[in-house]
Amino acid sequence: MILNMLRAVSSIYIESQALATARRDVFKLFRTAGYAGISTNQTVLTEASPQTKSAVSSVDSPTHSAPPPPPPPNPPRRGWVAAAAFALTASVGGVYFIRKLNTSEEQPLLTEKKVAEVTKKEDPPIPASPEGLPQHVDYLVVGAGTAAFAALRAIRSLRPDARVLLVGDEHALPYMRPPLTKELWGEPDLAKKAIDPDTLIFTQWNGKKRRLAYEPSVFYTAAEKLREGAAGAGVARGWTVRALDVAAHEAQLAAAGHTATLTYGKCLIATGVRSARSAVLRGAREAGLALGVRTAREAARLAERLERAPAGEVAVVGGGPYACEMAAGLAHALRETDKSVVMVYKEEAPLAQLLPRHLALDAARRLRRLGVRLLPHTEVTDSSVRSDRVRLQLTRLAGEEAQQQGEERGEEQGAERTLEAGLVVECMGSEANVEVARAAGLEVHPELGGIVVNAEMQARTDVFAAGDVACYFEPALGRRRALRHDHAVASGRLAGTNMAGDAPRAYTHQPMFWSDVGPDIGIEAIGIVDAQLPTVSVFCEDAVSEGVSDVKLQAATAAEEAGAEAEAGAGVLKQGHFEDLLEAAKLFSLHEAE
Repeated sequence: MILNMLRAVSSIYIESQALATARRDVFKLFRTAGYAGISTNQTVLTEASPQTKSAVSSVDSPTHSAPPPPPPPNPPRRGWVAAAAFALTASVGGVYFIRKLNTSEEQPLLTEKKVAEVTKKEDPPIPASPEGLPQHVDYLVVGAGTAAFAALRAIRSLRPDARVLLVGDEHALPYMRPPLTKELWGEPDLAKKAIDPDTLIFTQWNGKKRRLAYEPSVFYTAAEKLREGAAGAGVARGWTVRALDVAAHEAQLAAAGHTATLTYGKCLIATGVRSARSAVLRGAREAGLALGVRTAREAARLAERLERAPAGEVAVVGGGPYACEMAAGLAHALRETDKSVVMVYKEEAPLAQLLPRHLALDAARRLRRLGVRLLPHTEVTDSSVRSDRVRLQLTRLAGEEAQQQGEERGEEQGAERTLEAGLVVECMGSEANVEVARAAGLEVHPELGGIVVNAEMQARTDVFAAGDVACYFEPALGRRRALRHDHAVASGRLAGTNMAGDAPRAYTHQPMFWSDVGPDIGIEAIGIVDAQLPTVSVFCEDAVSEGVSDVKLQAATAAEEAGAEAEAGAGVLKQGHFEDLLEAAKLFSLHEAE
């Protein structure tokens, strides 16, 4: 069989907690070593390379160097079972995986920039008035997430005398997002802790304590000091950039009824994404019974609602990695309560758009072991609020597998039923925050949805974009938008380097992603991963399979120990073309003992 174009090679492994000491993680290198396409070292958001001191490892103040912030949460180090698979995915073309995840729900979606209040009044913005904002900064960063923070560190390392201002609509300091659907749900009293993300400390899978915020408040320079002309990096918290005049290098900010205008030398847009919301859940959302979790404030709201929710089921709507992580996390948090979790999704199995069918079905079995009830081939078509519960109208979808499963339950195609839940968690993808960019006349990709940038992360002269909102070009896979923490770190750092440096560099990094669905399922991959593409799996157990020849590899991952295996993955990317995929698989030591 000849495949025209290999789009991704992904390593997907399903793990068992019983083998907790045996897991060997190849992707540690991608989180700890340097990005060859950007610099010799990883950004300061991750562990520094032991070989060389990072060029951006930091200047906190004009005169003193600060230690790098703690590394982002790594996937748990667990054992992996013999049925783990090294999956090779190939395609002729089509829509990228990121877009498929974002648009997999066909029902009408509403995207909200803000959701309801938590249980307390919103904090006032910092600074509280326009008089506390600088009138001019050398570098303006629109957004205060991971990409924004990575850019800040890169700029400050190259230009310690510069004035940098991050503008974020949240009242929290820059913090990491992955724990919001993972480790946080193992924390006791999360509803109280998550209200103040700046001081929130959680326990990682490896048992170590970790601060959610990248740096404490003392790391930053007060905006008032920037106004007085002091060098440093500040954060305007609770402020939003309403408009950009890219020709005049001018930005209009707003918060709590106030507006302010400042000028800038260069600007980075790192506004990230927001949750896509279902139109049929509008009433439940207005009643505070349907929530998304994209911010720490939303996590606090969900945790608080869980404490007050009546006995019964909590519904997670969606079947992607985000939904699976939330379902597993909530099942863990509710395991000793009178509440349980049910997942409602359109596909045959959770992660069916991402994994080969045999692995998706295995993921379903493992989610059931965690106590999650699964409703596959099911769509939420309507909802109503009755007292303190949400009544969901469910419709069974068409399809051969759906029909067979429906017949086993005595249901017909299109049959409707209801589900009562004390709370609904919406996990149906996301949309890029591009309103400011579009209003400023920047190009927004009509299909992928992000701000179009070149290989140097530049959208216009002196205007850059990074992170989830950037739609960038790279040679291996073409134009794409990556919704990955690793990409936010790498692209933010590169954008900051190009903004502050003399010689622009191209973005050649191939971002990886990981998803930890409870203690038993770990997924790590690089490239375009899509279950609809032809997939070849190389198992750790002896197996007989048909050979695949004459394919071009454009991405690679592995599930082994960091070091030689990661170098092998880099070699696969570099070589690109293999006459036999088994030759590529041999580069990864799947059968070697620890």
